Amino acid sequence: MSIVSLSGISHDFGVQTIFDNMSFSLEKNSKIGLVGKNGSGKSTLFNLITGKLQPEEGQVHRSKSAKIAYLTQEPELDDNLTLEQSVLESRADYVKLSKQLQEAENLLSQANTKENLAYYSNTREQFEAIDGYHFRTEMKLVLTGLNFPQTTWDRKILNFSGGEKTRIQLAKILLQPFDIILLDEPTNHLDIDMIYWLENYLANLGKPYMIISHDRLFLDKTVTKIAEIKGKSLEWYKGNYSFYLKERQERQILNEKLVIKQQRQIKKMEDQIKQYRIWGRARDSEVMFKRAKELEKRLDKIDAIEVSKSDRKINLNFANTSRSGNDVFVFENMKFGFEDLTLAKEINLRINFQDRIAVLGKNGCGKTTLLKLMNGKLKPLSGIAKKGASLKIGYYDQMHLILDNSLTIQETIWQLAPLETRGYVLSYLARFGFTGDDVEKSVSILSGGEKARLYLAKLIHDKPNFLILDEPTNHLDINMISYLEAALAEFNGTIIFVSHDRYFIEKVSKQKWIFADGTINETEEKLEALFFKKKAKKQSKLKTSKPANDKKNKTNPFVLKKLHTEIENFENILNSKKESLTQSEAEFANPKTFKNQKLVIELTEKMKVLKAEISKLEESLDELETEYLELSM
Repeated sequence: MSIVSLSGISHDFGVQTIFDNMSFSLEKNSKIGLVGKNGSGKSTLFNLITGKLQPEEGQVHRSKSAKIAYLTQEPELDDNLTLEQSVLESRADYVKLSKQLQEAENLLSQANTKENLAYYSNTREQFEAIDGYHFRTEMKLVLTGLNFPQTTWDRKILNFSGGEKTRIQLAKILLQPFDIILLDEPTNHLDIDMIYWLENYLANLGKPYMIISHDRLFLDKTVTKIAEIKGKSLEWYKGNYSFYLKERQERQILNEKLVIKQQRQIKKMEDQIKQYRIWGRARDSEVMFKRAKELEKRLDKIDAIEVSKSDRKINLNFANTSRSGNDVFVFENMKFGFEDLTLAKEINLRINFQDRIAVLGKNGCGKTTLLKLMNGKLKPLSGIAKKGASLKIGYYDQMHLILDNSLTIQETIWQLAPLETRGYVLSYLARFGFTGDDVEKSVSILSGGEKARLYLAKLIHDKPNFLILDEPTNHLDINMISYLEAALAEFNGTIIFVSHDRYFIEKVSKQKWIFADGTINETEEKLEALFFKKKAKKQSKLKTSKPANDKKNKTNPFVLKKLHTEIENFENILNSKKESLTQSEAEFANPKTFKNQKLVIELTEKMKVLKAEISKLEESLDELETEYLELSM
């Protein structure tokens, strides 16, 4: 049965037709990736599905009980709430029933009447029906996975950054009840560890979803079907993103063959019609004219196969630039950050000519700050950061702050080359997909993707030999990212960049600089290997202590061993308490129990005590595990 179905949908955006007579449905097993160029209507389609937009023609059918969760790119949060309060907003049913259950337990402990017993039993059933007993665990799992430890839960939304607010919005969406979830660029503002976590979460979700994403590896890991917005409708591909790319190319080739075959057939029929008419006139034969007319009717009934237009390739190629020296940057015992916050220290690294380096690390670790330091915006706190000779830096700022909103697209490039003709400027802008009236648009009204393309156009025009790129794939559609990858592959200078796009990282970089343990380390390992090695290391920290001869370990191994034993004891006690609670709940649920009022009271009090003990044990265990991890680093 369909959760949502769209029938004969047509919709315009201004003077542009986005969809024309489009129909499809979302089923209970849907795991769909939605792709298409920037501006093709991906977010518009999500708004039509949810009902935020009404189609100009056609109908959207939603099953009566359907709950649709929708993650937009713009978070809508109340700044006055704490993180915990904001997340709990998405589960009003849990908040309400939690209070009722507490009230019911108190009433039953005060007076064991039939009314109180019935109220408690009914409330408990409702609480179990919404999976209330497991919600707190799920909430902790999601928030921890998105890098919000419990120490941050009482902070007000006002005090979180824009990227953190986006992650909070994602947590709220994942934790609310839904039958299908729509995710618009869910990996934006997630670091690589969080993206791996989200992939795993969706794989185990057991509910349908539709995803807009420019992260090709994320789509490969999460979807089983691709819908491409093309020709004012959707083209469907069974498989993940890699399958879609291969299948789309094969369809293109097949389409071209069919078009050629049909054109030959039409030409042959047209020639035959002409020949019949010539014979009809020469022989004064009605039969020949009749055959010509019959063939014309057949020709009129042929549906011409539309030529499947391949995407117009955009040329982002960097012109040959002047060569820098062999030593692009040298760091010796460098420490950097701010007066009240050191981000990394003891950095001894070198950037050589034609290196391709990806800078990796958790959000907030200092990746963007390091790029700003190399661009001369900041100075190290101590040590040496030596800039090489003959460097011409091209800095890509993810916020695009260098763009002047008072200019048009055309003026932005023309001011870089004021002596060039308008023809030169228009020709250059066409390389980046800006043609026709688009060049007269004001920078202030451009979309994120358009600003990113213009920013690249501006950067490439300056002919740098050292590229410093901060999240260059943000706001670009997948085609533009592939063109950028191709351009960087041909670039004859040096590149250092920050990105959370794993495919882009592996395609462009040769080395990786990783923020870890208060410094920056260099490696050439693949991301997948690094992630699983890190995961295995993290898991092993609670199982084994470090050897006594580890010079970096300043904590006495005996202390670690004692802590480890304490953690194991707490885990054993906690498991025992949970098992006891499960048995008590099972006994309480037995209909025979309700006939024994004394037993009901005893079980109610026992469960109340057990829940309180479990809560305290979990808090203590969490503190012990945190202490162990801190000491063992």
